[in-house]
Amino acid sequence: SSLQILQYSVKWHHMAHKVSSLLDAYSGLLSNESVILAVNSSFVDPLLQFESQLKIIELSFGMIVVMPSLDKVKEMGSSNEDFEDMENLYHNILNIYENILLTLVSKDLYKLQILKEMLVWMSKDSSYLQERIMVIINKVLRFTVRKVRKYTSVDAPCLGLLAAELSLLCSHEDPSIVQQASLGMCHLLYIAQCQNDIRTNKPTNDKSHSLQFPSSDVEFLPKEFRQDKSKIAQRVGQTLLPSLLTDFVWSLLMKLSSPDDKIASDAASILKFTLEFHAEKVIMVSKIVDTIYRQLCDNNCMKDVMLRVITLLTCTSPKKVIFQLMDYSVPADDTLIQMWQAAGSEASVAPHVLKTILLILKGKPGEMEDTLMKGKRFSLDVTNLMPLAASQALCTFLPLGSYKKAVAQFFPQLLMTLMFQVFYSNELKLTPRDNALYAQDALRVLLNCSGLQQVDITLTKANFWDQLSEELCYYYGVYFIAKTLSEYNFPQFPETLRYLYKLSVEGPRRSEDTVIVVIFLTEVSFVDCEQLCSHFLFLPKFKSKFQFLIFLPLNVGPYQDLRS
Repeated sequence: SSLQILQYSVKWHHMAHKVSSLLDAYSGLLSNESVILAVNSSFVDPLLQFESQLKIIELSFGMIVVMPSLDKVKEMGSSNEDFEDMENLYHNILNIYENILLTLVSKDLYKLQILKEMLVWMSKDSSYLQERIMVIINKVLRFTVRKVRKYTSVDAPCLGLLAAELSLLCSHEDPSIVQQASLGMCHLLYIAQCQNDIRTNKPTNDKSHSLQFPSSDVEFLPKEFRQDKSKIAQRVGQTLLPSLLTDFVWSLLMKLSSPDDKIASDAASILKFTLEFHAEKVIMVSKIVDTIYRQLCDNNCMKDVMLRVITLLTCTSPKKVIFQLMDYSVPADDTLIQMWQAAGSEASVAPHVLKTILLILKGKPGEMEDTLMKGKRFSLDVTNLMPLAASQALCTFLPLGSYKKAVAQFFPQLLMTLMFQVFYSNELKLTPRDNALYAQDALRVLLNCSGLQQVDITLTKANFWDQLSEELCYYYGVYFIAKTLSEYNFPQFPETLRYLYKLSVEGPRRSEDTVIVVIFLTEVSFVDCEQLCSHFLFLPKFKSKFQFLIFLPLNVGPYQDLRS
């Protein structure tokens, strides 16, 4: 009370010459407390209110961390009465700071953000990392636990960021810090569980939670949080909502750039465990991938960890990862190629990756579509150059051992899509420096990865690849590659013919695609279709459709003369 404060102030006045630093902190905290509480009761904009309070709390935090320890304070006394007075003064200073936090949090759980900021301040200076500060944080969290059990709604958006800071302290070298951080993690996860239960209309009592309400006694702490990064990652992933878990992952990702090797290493371990267990819950994947790319470009020493993150995210969100990886400038730099390799390291996700790339390759590079405002474009650029990046990426993905089965599965789609892209690329008016033959290179890689090396050798001897880039020779090139494939009786013939038939029935997206399909059908039709033995393709129906396509009035130029 105000009377008690006045009494203590008079009582401690005689010690001013002995512990001036404590009295300065005491008077400063009293002044700051009055300002903070006055702002808290005003009708100031909530954001401005929080920012102003945070600045004052940071000043108060600075007063506390520079105070001498209690043992040193006692050494300044000359009698038992001095010892007692100094100890009371010391504890009253900490209590004032604690009461400020309790008052703020009791009115708005959003202000738990202050605890996260305190942990950040502590991480900037090792001398700030003190058990007495951790005790205050735990008391505030424990108070919050008691409050949320009575709430009908819980809005604490900072839990993910706060959990990241506490998880790192659970591996600290100081056992007292580890104990307090572990206890704090228990409190935090209990709050998060209450938040989940309220959203799902479950009762918020101790018996309903797998994580029991923690005791203040260290002996009853869940041992799984002490120095066990795997258990921490599992618990956090199970308890936090997707948005909060994403904040947790994001915070750890930022810690990888920490100048403190211990913090960076601990963050890397917890981050990998979290994504191995719960990557499917992470949102904002594209932002994470982009951040990793930029950090790798800055030569971050945690390259292996970041590439592992790309692999784990690709396993659960392949489409988001691949679309982001295709949205950088071409040609790809070494960093991007390394990220492609990381994304393609798991065989289980290979079909999903290739499907996504095929989806991107449906676009025409350099095309300015009217669908920009409808959200159907692959890229937000004025022109769509993602197909160029996707073609170059195939040169990385297709030779991977983990993609052997998927490449065989999608051979027809890849073959025809790349034939389309070769034609589109020839139409692009690129500078000589940018005119890399990505689609053509990918087509050659596809042949060599599919057991068709002899086809590539034959085409090379015929100077085919050099002439293919010339627009006037392109349709002849389509005929020549189809003819060469047929002559070698390539094993993927049945699947390719089915896919060509499907394209002819559905109708290609563009007129030039139709020409390419007709040319391929013309050549492969000379193979004995009676031997396909497939219930998917009925020969009479195919012949009728094929004849219809042959007599389409298509302007194929020199190729018409050739086939006539």
